[in-house]
Amino acid sequence: MHSDNPASVSELFSSQLLLKPGFEDWLAIAEPDFRTSFARSPVRHRFYRNGFEWDIHGTLYEPAQERLPGVGFALFHGGAGSEKEFETTPDGRPGLASILAGLGFRCIAITYPGHIPASGEWTESVTERQPHYLLDQQLPLDEIIRRTEVCTYNTILAGSAELVDRTMADHRLISFGHSTGGPMSISLAECLTRASIIGIVGWGSGGPDGWYREWVEFCAAKKDPVAPPNSMARRDVASFKRAGYEDAGDLCPWGGAEEYFVWADRFKSQMKSGVCDNQHWAQAQALEETAKRCGLPAAEYLDHLRDPDPVWLARTGVLLLVGENDRNHWLLGDREDRKLEMFMGYKFKQRARNAKVVLIPRYGHFGFAGLHNEKIAYYWVHALLHGFFDGVSYAD
Repeated sequence: MHSDNPASVSELFSSQLLLKPGFEDWLAIAEPDFRTSFARSPVRHRFYRNGFEWDIHGTLYEPAQERLPGVGFALFHGGAGSEKEFETTPDGRPGLASILAGLGFRCIAITYPGHIPASGEWTESVTERQPHYLLDQQLPLDEIIRRTEVCTYNTILAGSAELVDRTMADHRLISFGHSTGGPMSISLAECLTRASIIGIVGWGSGGPDGWYREWVEFCAAKKDPVAPPNSMARRDVASFKRAGYEDAGDLCPWGGAEEYFVWADRFKSQMKSGVCDNQHWAQAQALEETAKRCGLPAAEYLDHLRDPDPVWLARTGVLLLVGENDRNHWLLGDREDRKLEMFMGYKFKQRARNAKVVLIPRYGHFGFAGLHNEKIAYYWVHALLHGFFDGVSYAD
């Protein structure tokens, strides 16, 4: 799929919603004809919400030459991750943000408040660590617990938007979020004042959390638990395996789950609060109870379940990539139209400028770190160059 292969590009503009390239077709996706060096720098921003100050952190990627001046990418990690997932892979290859920057696109990779220490690398064990909500001071445990209950979706989004506006002002952005970050990548559009979103891309990203609740009720393929008050889930090798997150060995140059966690325990928070889980699962009753307990309006915990702005979505392209072995996003559902990514695709197709779901053979939920992960970035860029997101072709 590149300027010399218009047939592959044209599939993005066909009437069919689901595209199923073969694995060899996937590997044949060519690198866009543009390379540049880039600088990488840490950025942070302090903001106020729900009675507290918070620090939000990111990594800014600045190419020496922009392929399309004024067009860039914003990237959100999954629920227990960090921006480091987009810098490198566990075996040291470039992550998605590094690949995109090398192709000439300014990028901001964002970490949720609390999910990264000031040094960028965790030294405490996962069982001992606590969120770092302010990066220049050690907070007492009772305050951390209070903050965790009010570190809402809206808190993360408000800080992210301010950080993006500061670092990507006047840029038209393609927004990406993995897993729990998928809905945030969509909501970001309504919070920006100096940048704008022209496209949504995904890898195991799904769609808005309100639509996720509709999918659960429609397909009846799962029942999400309700996270209890003040809870914090902590990731480990066993939970990673139970979730079906291991890919085939030949796609994971670092080894298996144990080797992945040697890297992940240093660079990912490995923590996800009960509030974050309940908001992602749209557990409305539990969220209303949390709002009452914390003395905040119910809307602070529930208004992220609204549909995206229809005017914005009508001029925005949505390109959802998903691995065929992604349990939650593809394997659940007894029919193709009942699978999560297809359900989201249908919803987007009714509302967005363009919408496609692309099923990638062999990969699972964390395939964006696997071997050949550069093909994901190449696919996004080719779609951008051929006008998928905004109707303007930038291809040579």
